[in-house]
Amino acid sequence: MRSSGKTRALAVLVLSPLFAHLPAPVPMSAQELDAGHLYLREAGRRVGTERFRVWQTGSTVNAFASVEMLQRTAWQVRLQMDPELLPVKYEIREGVSALVSGERFPDRVRFHFATPEGERWKEYPVQDAAAIFEPGVAHHYLVLVRALREAPDGRLKAILPLDGRIVTVRLTEETQERVSLGEQSVDGTRYDVDIEGARHRVWLDADDRLLRVLDAGGREAVRAPAGG
Repeated sequence: MRSSGKTRALAVLVLSPLFAHLPAPVPMSAQELDAGHLYLREAGRRVGTERFRVWQTGSTVNAFASVEMLQRTAWQVRLQMDPELLPVKYEIREGVSALVSGERFPDRVRFHFATPEGERWKEYPVQDAAAIFEPGVAHHYLVLVRALREAPDGRLKAILPLDGRIVTVRLTEETQERVSLGEQSVDGTRYDVDIEGARHRVWLDADDRLLRVLDAGGREAVRAPAGG
């Protein structure tokens, strides 16, 4: 993680009613890394929202989001990491049911899946688990970019649990660029991320807060403006 200047608490956002589905505000001993409300769009049409929070307590970094899409039960997505952003535990719940849960062991990362056909498990070598990434979960791009900036040569391997595969991820470009949030315009940095040859774009502000995501399939997540 970057210095505390990059991770100031977002007190105004924490008090917003937009966070009704987020965990309670983090304890005083915790460091808020980001918290926000994202509009999810496809082909220019709003198809859902994502409310997320990322915070650090001691040696544990936590990320949580409620992802609500049209015509799909809401997802509750939780990711626990160590200070180097290596994944430790992971879970996606759809309603009251856990779609997938995962845990890191010394030599492997193990996932459990609950499907209509029954339970199943899948394991990956621990060296292939520098990150966990779920396409369609926008705040995962925030964690991914932070990890890539610290990775050797800006490259790492990530597990896509629901897709059941490992991908190589590279940070290929970093450009200063303004981002429009409603009627506001914010200074930001655009990070181009290559995932198996497909380009994804992620915009962060000067405090490393997530502003916008545009994935290779054209799906977009845009931060709601303050008070929006």
